[in-house]
Amino acid sequence: MRATTLTGDAVARVLRRAGVPLARGAFAATPDQVPDAFRELSAEPAVLKASGLLHKTELGGVVLGLHTPEDARSAAEQMHDRVGAAGLPFLVQEQASGMEMLVGLHRDRELGAAVVVGLGGVQAEIHNDVAYRFAPVTAKDALEMLQKLRSWPLLDGYRGAARLDAPALCDLIVKVSALALDDPTIVELDLNPVILRAGGQGCLAVDARIITGPVRAARVRRTYDLERLLRPKHIAVVGVSDDETKIGSRLFRYLVEHDFNGRLDPVHPSGGQINGHKRYAALTDVEGSPDLVCVAVPARAVTDVARQAVAVGAGAVLVHSSNFAEVGGEGRRLQDELAAILAENGVPLVGPNAMGIVAPADGLAASISGGLEMTELRSGRVGLLTSSGALGSCIATRLMGAGTGLSRWVHVGNEADLVIADFLESLVDDPQTSAVGLLLEDIKDGPRLVAAGRRLAAAGKPTFAYNMGRSERGRQAALSHTGAMLASFELREELIRSARMVSLPSLRVLEDALMLSAAYELPRGNRLAAITFSGGAGTIIADEAVRNGIDLPELSATTRQRIRAHVPSYAAVRNPMDVSYQMISDPDSFVRAMIAMLAEDEFDAALLQFTTNADPFAERLARAVLSVIAVVDVPVYVSRFGGTHLAPRALKVYEEAGIPVLDAPDRATQAIAAVMSARRAIGRR
Repeated sequence: MRATTLTGDAVARVLRRAGVPLARGAFAATPDQVPDAFRELSAEPAVLKASGLLHKTELGGVVLGLHTPEDARSAAEQMHDRVGAAGLPFLVQEQASGMEMLVGLHRDRELGAAVVVGLGGVQAEIHNDVAYRFAPVTAKDALEMLQKLRSWPLLDGYRGAARLDAPALCDLIVKVSALALDDPTIVELDLNPVILRAGGQGCLAVDARIITGPVRAARVRRTYDLERLLRPKHIAVVGVSDDETKIGSRLFRYLVEHDFNGRLDPVHPSGGQINGHKRYAALTDVEGSPDLVCVAVPARAVTDVARQAVAVGAGAVLVHSSNFAEVGGEGRRLQDELAAILAENGVPLVGPNAMGIVAPADGLAASISGGLEMTELRSGRVGLLTSSGALGSCIATRLMGAGTGLSRWVHVGNEADLVIADFLESLVDDPQTSAVGLLLEDIKDGPRLVAAGRRLAAAGKPTFAYNMGRSERGRQAALSHTGAMLASFELREELIRSARMVSLPSLRVLEDALMLSAAYELPRGNRLAAITFSGGAGTIIADEAVRNGIDLPELSATTRQRIRAHVPSYAAVRNPMDVSYQMISDPDSFVRAMIAMLAEDEFDAALLQFTTNADPFAERLARAVLSVIAVVDVPVYVSRFGGTHLAPRALKVYEEAGIPVLDAPDRATQAIAAVMSARRAIGRR
């Protein structure tokens, strides 16, 4: 069954049943029937529309201001000459006036039904001023959607104008949401324009389009107990040849070198021994039942290994091999066959085309990432889940190299079975994980991801996401205004927000936010004290604070007086505060000034922005900063924008204390904005 565009009268029936307020109208199949439709409508002025057209105005399919049946007939004849049979049937409709809005929905198989509101009429796609929510949408949600619009002031009585009937529009949004849930055949619905009138006068949908399609149930996904996968005591690696350049051999070496603390069995048809381990000729020869089978053989051989994994009662299968769905055609068929073999027997599958799983505290290095050439895998409090293997490897190794460390890193590959939501759920009750990072190219099973994100938030674990695929090339093909204005990136952004996660603008901010969340408690609010040794740095911090919703409160008179006793007379005692470069050589006064600034409940966090300070002064100042951190009750973030070679001893002081050091003032402020947003997201209901 292909997508079908409903006829105008069928659309009207669906919308009336849903309680959607419609402008009164009457249909006519030919120009000769238009006068009777005009008389039946009994409304002046009336408008004539070619209801069969999507973009009516551009094609001459709308005529306004009709006052007599004869006017209507003449307009219909001319319209038929312009647009032909494609415009039929004609719709004679009451002419409503007010602000033109758009309300619609777009259904995505994986993400769900997104409800949209925004500016409508012919300007809808020009302004692209829209807000989204996934169904179900409450009246409160609907109002928040309207308030997110750039055009909200026009609805709310801008510059003394009358307020429009926002409650009526909210009610319409809720009804569209209910319709999305009640009728899963609706793929797209487009009410454009919706005429919004003055307060108390309601709103009317004056043009509507509905596209239906086959009911596609979301892919049925099994729920597994992932204990054997995530904490294996016995791993078999299939594809461990004598060629050390092959991925199976490299994977096996990583597990050995990083001290996997369980049983480890290599498998390859050549048999014999490798690196002191007995090598089995086939997986079915392995004694016992491996908790995890890692597969690194050519794609065409993977399904046979999967059958062997089922035969030995494996706990899970992790397929590193590529050339599956990512290459299309035969690869897609092989992937479907692989997934079916394992799913039918209740064996969870990671991948295929997965880099793997790393859990430093457990010595688990079941990954083919070149980052595992690191001598030490640093354990930490950050769980990292990534759609991209290469970029995930970059972030994982940077976090470990910076001392933040990881509780677990999983690259999900093609997600033929297990998806990111599965691993998110596993982190909710994981005592080793206090913050979560996501690198997303796609989202499968959006409702489960939202549920897992909300459970993480309820557990007090901030989750940060970098959502890739932002360009216009990702925009979905659609048959309605609503669909044309929706892109997969925007839908994923709304899903991330719904999951009470924080979407970040860059990989660097993702990395920084994870470092700060692992090292500090989240700030209680968004009031920031900024202390710099550079007026220019203070200006940049102030600019970024405004851009990112950070409050830089003015200092109280009492606080200013306390600070002045410890800083040079020419220092600017305000927020941001430039204490002057001279104080680099006076750490005692610097400590007293900072404590004076943070003594009262005026701030939720502080940023110390250094520039090119150098040892030995930098080291002395670093120790002074640690003494401040020990006595104040807000997080004090440290940033230094200068050559690291100038202050190796100072940086060592911070590293040994577990204090991450950011760099440029704009980057530091963006990272602080991220953790402040995380506090708000966790508290959102």
